Amino acid sequence: MDYSYTIEESRYGLFTSVFADGTKGTTALTREACDFVTANIRIPVMRGEWDGPTSTLGTAVVGGKL
Repeated sequence: MDYSYTIEESRYGLFTSVFADGTKGTTALTREACDFVTANIRIPVMRGEWDGPTSTLGTAVVGGKL
């Protein structure tokens, strides 16, 4: 897959990364945040190279003591 992307501004003032094949990626409040997350988190996750923290979607259980 080609991981090149552009960042487009929506009519609501949000910024979304769009990959070369037209797939939409990250949406953020600023162009800089969108670029940072796309380059440093989303693309490494897509490549299978991400070694940072992850979360589980759909769980509301808090582990450990509060």
